[in-house]
Amino acid sequence: MLRSIVVDDELKSREVIKTLVENFCPEVEIVGMAEDIVGAIAAIESLQPNLVFLDITLKEGDSFQILQALDEINFEIIFVTAYDEYSVKAINYSGITCLFKPIDIDELQQAVKQIAKSKTNMTTAYQMVNGILKSKFTKIPVITKAGLVFTSIKNITYITASDTGSTIHFVDNEKVESKRNITEFEDVILSNKFQRLDNKTLINSAQLKPIQGKRNQLEFMNGVTIAGDSNMVSRNSSTT
Repeated sequence: MLRSIVVDDELKSREVIKTLVENFCPEVEIVGMAEDIVGAIAAIESLQPNLVFLDITLKEGDSFQILQALDEINFEIIFVTAYDEYSVKAINYSGITCLFKPIDIDELQQAVKQIAKSKTNMTTAYQMVNGILKSKFTKIPVITKAGLVFTSIKNITYITASDTGSTIHFVDNEKVESKRNITEFEDVILSNKFQRLDNKTLINSAQLKPIQGKRNQLEFMNGVTIAGDSNMVSRNSSTT
């Protein structure tokens, strides 16, 4: 049984989530509810839930402030929102589940089932979300052998699809393997300088040499070359 807390600044929303969970998610027990940041922190610390439903936007701030105030995030999270485009993009990249109001019963049940078998490190996932939002999408988180690092998108030359996800190539010729696919990177890179070259390649046109020598080959300012149509990139750049 998952002990759960509902955090939402609207009474009606809290009651709706509580009713849906009690009627359609027998593996979850609602043990507490909170309407603000202070109340949520107190409830989490005293009740020690396994799962917390967090409304992203609260009257006095947002639910990220709750997570930031905790010493450890040792519970699963399901974010709930009416719709916050940028927060949702960051949340989806982190791997945390997000539900939209009005909550769909099937989506709620599926989210709870995913939580039951989840192995997500919530502290790391929150750091991803927080870092993306704080940088205003100018940096992206990447998990390396050394741990979680944030890299400026300006330092990326291109990203290619791999068998396990993607490979990120940097201006210093270093590269990092990521489990994220190219579409996931597109969602958190809000720069019109990044363009799809094809289904397997996302390039940073700001890192391309202004004059290309060969039509079917692209050259970056660090000297690296990849196969590609420079004329197509030029056309795409003119329309952004």
